[in-house]
Amino acid sequence: MTGGILLDEIKVDHDNIRDLLERFKDAHSKKDEDLCVAISNTIIREAAVHSDAEELSIYKLMEKHGMTSVAEKDRSDHQEVKQAMAEVDTSTQALHADGLATHAKRVEKACNLFLEHAKEEENDQLPRLCAALDGDDQAKAIDDFLKARKMAPTRPHPSAPQHGGATQKAAGAAAKAVDELSNVGRKFVDVKYRHSDGSPSGTYT
Repeated sequence: MTGGILLDEIKVDHDNIRDLLERFKDAHSKKDEDLCVAISNTIIREAAVHSDAEELSIYKLMEKHGMTSVAEKDRSDHQEVKQAMAEVDTSTQALHADGLATHAKRVEKACNLFLEHAKEEENDQLPRLCAALDGDDQAKAIDDFLKARKMAPTRPHPSAPQHGGATQKAAGAAAKAVDELSNVGRKFVDVKYRHSDGSPSGTYT
């Protein structure tokens, strides 16, 4: 069982999106389209994996500890993020048609939605949840979150189930198989921050 603080583990993903957004802005300022595409693909993947992992583990835990309304709000936030990231995904594949400036606006919009949600989790929701958990409970929650990341789809699926459980797991497994085929040939960049399981950047299998 993994030790550590649940908030720190989840914040790894938040910090990676923060870092990737800054790297994207720098690449955009230099008009480096190839790097912008690789960073965009990585943002899409990291946001998709993170969102599904939270829905499969953390939000179910919130519901067990009297935070059902918080979990529902977070799922609603995720729906907005997934839709925005799906638009980024489409735009990334049509970059030459849409133009880099239009694409950049979509990337920044999607990342800002993600980070607004992340800030609320970090400043309020996760500290409240962690306060309700003892050390063993937090360690189990971290393990569940890390396992869920490995099972999660790597692209956004706004129409997929979001309430955890067997239905979302089955849908996620099917989507992940399709996503992996779609990702063949796509370029990615390494992420800066790693989880406590030490898995290499971009390894979710």
